Amino acid sequence: MNKYIYSVNFRFMMYQKYSNCFLVIGFFLTIFFSGITFVGNSFGSMDQELSQSTSGGSLDVNITSSEVINTGKEVKFKINFLEPNTDKIQVHVDYDFQVLQNGKEIFSAAKQINQPLLHTAEGSVTIPFTFSSPGVYSIKVPVLGINFIPINPEYAEFKFDVK
Repeated sequence: MNKYIYSVNFRFMMYQKYSNCFLVIGFFLTIFFSGITFVGNSFGSMDQELSQSTSGGSLDVNITSSEVINTGKEVKFKINFLEPNTDKIQVHVDYDFQVLQNGKEIFSAAKQINQPLLHTAEGSVTIPFTFSSPGVYSIKVPVLGINFIPINPEYAEFKFDVK
């Protein structure tokens, strides 16, 4: 019985001694195998938000992803349109959601429904997309109108590398 207690205590002491080491190694392995390398603006998981002003400064665009971005797995992108330099949602925005690979458009949410643009009354929308292959991608969000008033096209663009 004493041998057993000594063995359990020894294992517990070793665990305590090396537990921080295992956490650090686990952290680096998680980053290494996450399937996405970031270039400039980047996506990771739903805990991470990316915000960028549109090219003309009329809106801030905030994007979060439902999970880590990997090929072959659907990701839901939540887009919030915000009044500039605030956390206040901007309602009634005319926009599109485009995915570009190596600078070439491979997906347009508006074109999926044969429309020139999309409209959100609430100022927030979720769009699913599945990356079929690794590569350099961009999500481009053109904005074409605010509160039913057309504007000169502006956009926010987020670039990243999918493994």
